[in-house]
Amino acid sequence: MKKYTFFLLLILLTGCASSRKAHVSATPDGKQYVVILSMDAFRWDLAGRSHTPTLDSLARAGTYAEIYPVYPSNTFPSHYAMATGLHPDHHGVVNNNFYDRKIGRKLSVFDAEDVRLPGFWSGEPIWNTAERQGLTANIFMWPGSEVPIDGHQATVWTRYSSKPTYYQRADWVIEAMTRPEAEIPELVMWYFEEPDATMHTYGPDSPQAVAQAEHIDSVLRYFFREIRRSPVFERINFIVTADHGMAALSPERYINLMPLLDTTQVIRTVPGTPFGLEVKEEYADTAIRILRRTGHMKAWRREQMPRRFHYGTHPTRLTNIIVIPETGWTLDYAAETRPVRKRGTHGFDNRDRDMHMVFYASGPAFRKGYRQGSFQNQNMYLILCRLLGIEPAPNDGEWKDVKRMFRNK
Repeated sequence: MKKYTFFLLLILLTGCASSRKAHVSATPDGKQYVVILSMDAFRWDLAGRSHTPTLDSLARAGTYAEIYPVYPSNTFPSHYAMATGLHPDHHGVVNNNFYDRKIGRKLSVFDAEDVRLPGFWSGEPIWNTAERQGLTANIFMWPGSEVPIDGHQATVWTRYSSKPTYYQRADWVIEAMTRPEAEIPELVMWYFEEPDATMHTYGPDSPQAVAQAEHIDSVLRYFFREIRRSPVFERINFIVTADHGMAALSPERYINLMPLLDTTQVIRTVPGTPFGLEVKEEYADTAIRILRRTGHMKAWRREQMPRRFHYGTHPTRLTNIIVIPETGWTLDYAAETRPVRKRGTHGFDNRDRDMHMVFYASGPAFRKGYRQGSFQNQNMYLILCRLLGIEPAPNDGEWKDVKRMFRNK
């Protein structure tokens, strides 16, 4: 294994900006390609607790960072933030599930009809930015890519399914990148739903989570061996990252909000993390005082959310009270106490390190053996635009936060 790790390190070694509209110049070495993988909920410390020689070699061969997600730290808000460079308040997917007052019902990213509603998605995802400027994108299961946005989609896209193995998904990318050079897409994005699913069931510190990390690493070992057959291998920039971390749950860390509040004043709830609570306006301040006094949670009127969350301004999709539980706690609103069945979840304060995740980058554009300072993951959009040499759409990125990772800043 050590021999292989050293070999991978060798092959990888051979291998702008205001926040809203960053100037991005083409890479100096000519046309380059990008392959980015998201491993759902791959927490910043998971590789350190696992045998992951492929990921370890990526860190040594290129750039590594412990990064943090947008808020809320959940799958679809975070993945679509990486795709658009926008905070969820601005791209519209304010959580995996939410109530839209304009439509008058709850919407879900998991509902095939909801996600096709006009205006469900805002902003311009990177695959549309790239194709609008003459490039080709192949997007394999990246959240948000399977529906047209402003009437456009990637040239190749794949509907999400858990059935294809990770080796099969790797083969999709390998096939795309080993075509004749004129047919190779400049941008490829792909997605693994693990270790998220395993950590929800068994917890982030479980041996099952470690086993998933090691399985992913073995898939990446296969992938990097086979991708060397690409005629453009020396010009591919690889990114391996995640959307958020994971925190451990327990049955003891549970609070039922229903007995605490005057239920006649509660209009609706939107369960999850954060917990959405819509109350009659005259009761809002009282409800917030009760919740804060209870402890193990923070509660705000949506318009009074701390600025660092960049959350609370969407005009129709947020309840008038937003409640963020203390990391590891479960909030509920039910007539009877219900058991906490999950052993891990996310959506907590994105400052908490349990929500942080990995960022590995290696290729001709990146510095070698470089430890990048932490950055928020909506900046992924600017990173991708820089690598592709295209002009970004309006976004919430901060070029100064990511520019030092590049060989030519």
